[in-house]
Amino acid sequence: MKAVRIHEYEKMPSLDEVDNPKVTGPWDVIVKVGAAGLCRTDLHVIEGQWAPIQNPDLPYILGHENAGWVEEVGSAVSNVSVGDTVIMHPLVT
Repeated sequence: MKAVRIHEYEKMPSLDEVDNPKVTGPWDVIVKVGAAGLCRTDLHVIEGQWAPIQNPDLPYILGHENAGWVEEVGSAVSNVSVGDTVIMHPLVT
């Protein structure tokens, strides 16, 4: 799949080809993104301001202003089902 990622702080992100996600844990949820946006938080990540807050590993996939459909869930997930429409929270996704 395609993903916008930063490889280095203070540098422009790139559109990269990455592996499709897989459910690896009981609480995992995979969402097929139908819409994605850019917000100031993404710019803060690019500027390195989130490094001390979240310390993301680089390269890091940007985007949390996303909405889509649940495609797969882990064995412990009970609050959403395949096919549900959802939006994503920035600190979790």
